[in-house]
Amino acid sequence: MRQYLKILFLLLIPISLKSQKVLDEVIINSGRILIPFSDENRNLIIIDSIFLNNSSAKNLSEILQQVIGVDVRRRGNDDIQSDLYIRGGSFDQTLLLINGIKVEDSQTGHHQMNLSVPIDLIDKIEILKGSGSRIFGMNAFNGAVNIITKKNSEKGNINLSYGSFKTFQGSGSIPINTKKTSHIFSSTYRQSNGYKYNTDYNYFNLFYSGIIKMNDSDLEILFSNSDRKFGANGFYASSEARDQYEETNGSLLNFKLKKKRENISSESSLYWRKHKDTYIYIRDNPSVYKNDHISHKLGFQNNISIFSDIGITGIGIDLSNTWLSSNNLGERNRFITTIFAEQLINKNKFSFTPGIAFSIYEKPSNDLFKSKLFPGIDIGFKLSDKISLNANIGETFRIPTFTDLYYSDPNNQGNENLDPEKAFTSEIGFKLREKNYGISLSLFRRKSDDLIDYVKGNPNDKWSPQNIKNVITTGIEFDGKLILSMNSSINTINLGYAYIKDDYENDILSRYSLNSYRHRLILNFDFKLTKTLSNYLSYRYGVREIKDENNKSVIDYKIIMHRNRWNLTLYLNNIFDSKYYETNLVQMPGRNITVGLNVKI
Repeated sequence: MRQYLKILFLLLIPISLKSQKVLDEVIINSGRILIPFSDENRNLIIIDSIFLNNSSAKNLSEILQQVIGVDVRRRGNDDIQSDLYIRGGSFDQTLLLINGIKVEDSQTGHHQMNLSVPIDLIDKIEILKGSGSRIFGMNAFNGAVNIITKKNSEKGNINLSYGSFKTFQGSGSIPINTKKTSHIFSSTYRQSNGYKYNTDYNYFNLFYSGIIKMNDSDLEILFSNSDRKFGANGFYASSEARDQYEETNGSLLNFKLKKKRENISSESSLYWRKHKDTYIYIRDNPSVYKNDHISHKLGFQNNISIFSDIGITGIGIDLSNTWLSSNNLGERNRFITTIFAEQLINKNKFSFTPGIAFSIYEKPSNDLFKSKLFPGIDIGFKLSDKISLNANIGETFRIPTFTDLYYSDPNNQGNENLDPEKAFTSEIGFKLREKNYGISLSLFRRKSDDLIDYVKGNPNDKWSPQNIKNVITTGIEFDGKLILSMNSSINTINLGYAYIKDDYENDILSRYSLNSYRHRLILNFDFKLTKTLSNYLSYRYGVREIKDENNKSVIDYKIIMHRNRWNLTLYLNNIFDSKYYETNLVQMPGRNITVGLNVKI
């Protein structure tokens, strides 16, 4: 493998650097403030449409795995079940949003990614690393991922692919545009026999996005439904539980009204989220053990930005109520209200963004309402137009899920006496942006109290959530991008490295959050061979805190032949057939291949 990388570097060394492309100045939605990406003082990454189209990834999980600081732990192949982590936190501590709507699941964070949409329907992805509680409220403990879907399209497309494990995918989208409206209708179907016994799956997604332009406002409508049925060999209880099976169905419906006047802009959203989960311990004999859960979340949020001589003022409110009905967790209800405020102040080369969030929530143990304040501040200093320094501090908070509190089965036991998680976070960073390269470096620290993780003192004990005291997480992240000119084409190299260390006193076996990547290296090459032939190579290396002797290097490769109306793509995943795990239960697939055809209509 090292020889292949050396050859690749030798090919790239003689390429002359030339200013061919300026990094995009995209506008980001920083909670309640709309500002250019270059003025952002936090650790925020934008995955744009170019990266999404060129990447070797076939789904959202694979895209996020190519971002340093993000840890996606999959069970099985092809994004059928995965958990989302940022900077070593647990999957319950990372928030997923779609068009700014929080799709967290009060039952369990395992289900957040179930509502993810196919990547060909995504316009961009905003990834906030670090505390996001004062921006998004509870559960953005270690960060947030905001998926921005496409609002319009000039052409439709049909996608067909077939590959290893008898995996087939077919999808299609149709745009309908008028003078004042834009609509996208899409559906995706995917099935596979699985890469080993009882890892087969079926996946179906329906998607609609629309915009209706009115006199002084835009009405955006989003609907997405994802249905998954899959064999879950070793996914949950233990690696010996080979006959598990699960079905999930998730829906999101959102109406967003956007208004903009001379010095005020506002966004109001009314949304509904539904999720249904059926788990069977023995697939062919449901009577042995079966769980059925169904949850509904109804919410309203309003964000206002006010532009004045002192800067930009952002205020907002988020109201949500969740109902859960379960044969295991019982009948549960949770109401949360969060009020936000922040102020962007620019003074000479300095910029300050102090902010605060105030949440009121129901305490599970006695149904009493509790409150929590999340203060924080972001500070930036521009050494020049290209070089900047930034720092931020803040408090963060997460309340236990219903699974943390009430779940019970032969291998797990909930804990009704759990306290909410709390942490104080701090970070300093450096950013350099040139026309043909960019560099960022961050140092961060997180002091967590009452951190919730599933642990057990002995291998034969049940997994049980506990509040682990005095966990201090420190880390460093480096992210670099280089733009090259070769054969009159734009080519890029992305290099990222992260180091994380968790210091804690408990001598216990952890299932989730205390098995972070100690070292993580990501290297992505996007290069053109000819005008009609492009390549993408992704290299990932990682060593977790709980070490084993398995190979941690994984290389994926994609080559595309471009034509006016169609593209032909070859995907090679895990080229060197590495044996690796992303959780402590499930070995990931070996070398596999997929061939895909995209036709524009």
